[in-house]
Amino acid sequence: MRYVTLISFITLLASMGRLADAQNRRPHIKPRTELFRQTDLQKTWKTAVARRKPMLVMFTSDHCMYCNKMLAATYDHPAVQRMLAGRTETVLAHADDYRNLTKKLGIRSYPTSMLVSPDGEVLEFLEGYVDAKSFAQRVGPILARRPSQSLASAAVAPETSER
Repeated sequence: MRYVTLISFITLLASMGRLADAQNRRPHIKPRTELFRQTDLQKTWKTAVARRKPMLVMFTSDHCMYCNKMLAATYDHPAVQRMLAGRTETVLAHADDYRNLTKKLGIRSYPTSMLVSPDGEVLEFLEGYVDAKSFAQRVGPILARRPSQSLASAAVAPETSER
């Protein structure tokens, strides 16, 4: 798997210009878990920056069996919900609504989840289905860092770097 890390999320959002309002383009897509109440990436990003919390975005697509499985088995898992509650801003983003962004991020399969610091750094890139235990092992240590520590220092090492 190719990991995209340390990409400035802010730069990607700015280069896209105005993002489409996912709720207007895809009104039938509703978050299927309590954790993901938002589907508007731009709105959630602004909230994450204002609150200085990392943003967890899950990119999904139509008829994605593993997306549904991850929502039900991973993100609805009580331990994962406790770990993320109050520490992140979450958004469920449909790939069709953010085609330019998914292309720039190199997302090739779904689900793909990303944890992005409020400074725009990709802290974790999870491509494909990840079970609750593996998710907690990968994301938990990043979120457990004290606020005085830089979240950016928790970024994973890339397998291939892109500059």
